[in-house]
Amino acid sequence: MRSHIPAGRARPGAWPILPSRLNSASPSPPPRALWKVRALVTISLMTGVMGSSVPTPLYPLYQARLHLPSFTTTAIFFAYVVGVLSALLIGGRLADRVRDRRKLMLPALGMVAMGAVLLALAQGLGMLLAGRLLAGMGTGTLTGAANAALLDLEPPQHKQRAALFGTAAFTLGSILGPILSGLALQSGFYPLVAPFLVIVSITLAAGYGLWRQPLRRAATPAQTSPSHAAHAAPRALPARRVAQLMLLSCISLSIVWGVGSSLMAMGPSLGEKLLHIHDYALSGYASSLLAACAGAAQFFSQRAASSSAFRYGNMVFATGLACAIASLLLTQAWLMGVAVLITGLGFGAAFIGAAGIVNQIAPPQRRGLMVSLFYIAGYIGNAWPMLLGIITDHIGPMTAAMTLLVTAIAASVCFVAVSRTLLPARA
Repeated sequence: MRSHIPAGRARPGAWPILPSRLNSASPSPPPRALWKVRALVTISLMTGVMGSSVPTPLYPLYQARLHLPSFTTTAIFFAYVVGVLSALLIGGRLADRVRDRRKLMLPALGMVAMGAVLLALAQGLGMLLAGRLLAGMGTGTLTGAANAALLDLEPPQHKQRAALFGTAAFTLGSILGPILSGLALQSGFYPLVAPFLVIVSITLAAGYGLWRQPLRRAATPAQTSPSHAAHAAPRALPARRVAQLMLLSCISLSIVWGVGSSLMAMGPSLGEKLLHIHDYALSGYASSLLAACAGAAQFFSQRAASSSAFRYGNMVFATGLACAIASLLLTQAWLMGVAVLITGLGFGAAFIGAAGIVNQIAPPQRRGLMVSLFYIAGYIGNAWPMLLGIITDHIGPMTAAMTLLVTAIAASVCFVAVSRTLLPARA
């Protein structure tokens, strides 16, 4: 699971979606043209996220068709994570060096499209793994380049707007992906092919639109006044406190994303085995509900103090997981729906709080590195489904689900307790 990337790695320079002939000598583009480019960048990022979430309700079909154990099924999901991590580790530095962001975004869209084509044509495990790996590499590259592009489009006084566009892209992509494949499943219209062809179509359209846009960013670094820069500088903290808060934020993100990715990778299978939900599309819609609630919580938590969002988010997150335990013990599917809703709200608030903490504690000269490490920790948390797959294969699905839920609840309670010691109330 993912959400918007806080401003950390964007390097000032000419607006990246720009042929080299249009540099600082060219006039500023009209506002309408800037909004068009913002929309294209947002749609590109949204499409990459859609490509990552589309397979959610389809995993049980792959498992049944190819006679795969649960662990191997979750490995298909984790191939995407490997691709994203590879792109973040390699592409993060490139995003800071490339002036024309299209040089990263257009190949990234191509990788997303190629991954979707492989998944649409897949007849075996190898093509599924390759398709997910390509999709992950494309989405990871898009994440860095598109968020940096959105930042470059905004003048200094409106940088927060870039985060809103990034949040919207991730939220809509996470919502629409499972809905798209869920509708194909329920209608019986080529569910293993049609959703991926839609992804290819949107990707090609977005890529063509970006290729056609000769625009530069809206403002230059010189427009940022020294007084504003001084006001925006974070207050220095002792190195030990920075390390403690960084570790707290990273582990929290790993747990939160681990639960979200487990719902995406194992939700349909566990829903069938434990709650007798035989319509895989409904389990996919649960992932969309989680993403929608998380996105809403992120939006409404942005003005709250990071410490408050972190604490209340983890408390709500733990409450939702407790409802999930009750749902499994009582075999009540409707209660699981309530649990997903509550968990999503906690997910979003806890994430925005942790991201805000990292932004506040990071020294300017190390912010890019710390933000990258923060998200790498989150993607490492996406290995949780593989552990659940092993437990499911060797012990049983109920034990796997309870292990995940109890561990996450205990961790969230610990995060709240530790944050009260490390963070002031209004940090």
